[in-house]
Amino acid sequence: MGSRFLALSRWVLIVALLVGLSGETCNAEDDGTNCTSSCGNIHNISYPFRLKHDPKHCGNVMYTLSCENNITLVVDLPPSGKYYVQAINYHNLTIRVVDPGLQKNNCSSMPQNFPPLTSIDQVYFVSDSTPVFYIKCSNPVNSSLYVDTAPCLNINASSLVQQKTYSYVKVGDMDVGDLYEGCSAEWLALALLNYSKGYNTSYESIHSALMYGFDLVYWPHDEEICQHQWRKYHTCYPHTIPGFFRFLWANIYGKGPLSIWLYVIFYFF
Repeated sequence: MGSRFLALSRWVLIVALLVGLSGETCNAEDDGTNCTSSCGNIHNISYPFRLKHDPKHCGNVMYTLSCENNITLVVDLPPSGKYYVQAINYHNLTIRVVDPGLQKNNCSSMPQNFPPLTSIDQVYFVSDSTPVFYIKCSNPVNSSLYVDTAPCLNINASSLVQQKTYSYVKVGDMDVGDLYEGCSAEWLALALLNYSKGYNTSYESIHSALMYGFDLVYWPHDEEICQHQWRKYHTCYPHTIPGFFRFLWANIYGKGPLSIWLYVIFYFF
């Protein structure tokens, strides 16, 4: 009789646990990981991102984006400024952004924001990118380091008294010796590393690379990535019955604390 009672108690415990898991599964359908939005050509805007007017439970407020005229997806990166989002890569945890001052098929357009060079409030991090320095010189410079911006950017004297200046860009890191006499670095932009190759052909190619944009890495904490789910190391397990058994196996196989807890329960029951 006693053994039957213990066996029945064990099954009651298991059934209660599975029923509880089913209830958690239903509640999990309303969490922020299941929201999807779109803006212009960018579809499937999902966790951790959200749009400003999405329901409050959607996404993570730190990754709030805005949609201008239902066409342009915008991310605000203070103190640098606003950038247009070109793509979101959920596999690589990156978003590709471009400066709003740049215009397609208009190489005379220039970036208007000074780019972020470090982490932005520990939310975004600038990925591998190549700096593009805009340089103004009082005299013409003949150097393999500099790319002439003419005819895209022409700097003419506004008066007979003002001296004519010359405009160049330098792609890559700037050393002290890279600035020639009479030259000064006036502005800075960022381009992806693999899009900066072959830049010395023309300024038009550099402008095209800038128009493609640069990457920002986002890295939510593990508990945010696995929001309302079980987590073992960097793997998430949904609140479903199959998810529970996968999570259970991961802990038993990894000799985690859950295996000890289950051993105690099944041993004493």
